[in-house]
Amino acid sequence: MGAIARRLPFHYGWLIVVVAIVANTITGGAMFWTTSVYVPAISEDFGVGRTVVVAAFMIGQTVFALAGPFVGRYIDQNGAVRVIRLSVFVAPAALVLTSFAEAPWQLFIGWSIASVGRTFIMPIPFNWVMTRWFEGRRRQTALGLVTVGFGLGGATLLPLYKVLEERTDWHTTMLVSGIAVLAIQVIAALLVRNHPADIGLRPVVSADERRLDDLPAIEWGLSAPQSLRTPAFWLMSTGLMLFFIGQGSITTLAIDFFDSRNVTAGAAALSIAALIRTVARVPIGIALGRVTRVYALAVVVILSQGVGGAFGPMLEPLLITRTFGVRHYGAVSGSQQMVTTGGQVFGTIGGAALYDLLGSYTLPFLIYSAGVGVGAGLVALCGMIAMRPVHQARLLTSGRSDTAS
Repeated sequence: MGAIARRLPFHYGWLIVVVAIVANTITGGAMFWTTSVYVPAISEDFGVGRTVVVAAFMIGQTVFALAGPFVGRYIDQNGAVRVIRLSVFVAPAALVLTSFAEAPWQLFIGWSIASVGRTFIMPIPFNWVMTRWFEGRRRQTALGLVTVGFGLGGATLLPLYKVLEERTDWHTTMLVSGIAVLAIQVIAALLVRNHPADIGLRPVVSADERRLDDLPAIEWGLSAPQSLRTPAFWLMSTGLMLFFIGQGSITTLAIDFFDSRNVTAGAAALSIAALIRTVARVPIGIALGRVTRVYALAVVVILSQGVGGAFGPMLEPLLITRTFGVRHYGAVSGSQQMVTTGGQVFGTIGGAALYDLLGSYTLPFLIYSAGVGVGAGLVALCGMIAMRPVHQARLLTSGRSDTAS
């Protein structure tokens, strides 16, 4: 692999970025965006209400959230490559088996297993790899670009899966998605390495930070237990949870919302929105290397919603690395994932339940919007606390203090 890396006209780290983008595209399309296609289709197939189907997917989200801290801690200790190789088997097999479900309980079990496999792919493993292959401002850029794949899944695969479901059924759609996840994870398992030193390379740094390349890599940062004891962690996690409740719940329920309003092009509208966000993520991801006022940017992004959709997935890794460092990124990110993703469970199930009760999505969508405003305020408070001397002193004892806000 080292010989191949040295023949490339660019640093091998950027090839890993491309692999991560494609993996996030296919996995995000298969295990996030397609749920909006599955909800009405499975509801009609099984003859049950929306709440039952949404609950099955949200239990999967709960499993995904609970598995995060354990997967993250394992990655911190052993690297991401082992987990990525394991993902070749778990998520694809679970999707294929779930595609044969004929009752809600089978969907519950199958999607829960698939959600465990999802933690082996996104977002922690590839984000963790970015923190090792890139330094300084290039790290921010790489983390931003990797999230482009998530939006691409909605922009490119959602309409394809919707057409496939209409021409066949949801069973075939899920089967195809499982095969697609298998294919990209095999490629990822072959190409990704934990550290550039594994193939005789140095991390990627910008020209004006080249001095960092001459120094030993210092993976500084607070541990997960240390982070959990800070107010910054809970303010950040709760604020992002409220933001993602709105983003995630509306996305999951969007096609059913359009159907309830007799809008036949719901999937097309959702995919166009995802395409706009994806196109916006590319220049935003590149520009992240120049951003210093991360917390102020996060507040603007959350309040904007539309722009926030383009930038939203970038917030978590950017805020975590700025506030808690990278040494224990996996465990800290997994702990935050448990909070942010766990909250989405109740938001989406609550929205589906209110629809079954009222026959309208107006009230839940208004609640989601109000939560976004509260979330922005909490992230602003997080930024204030993170820049206080007490928090900075903790970073100093862990190896580094970053005074940019």
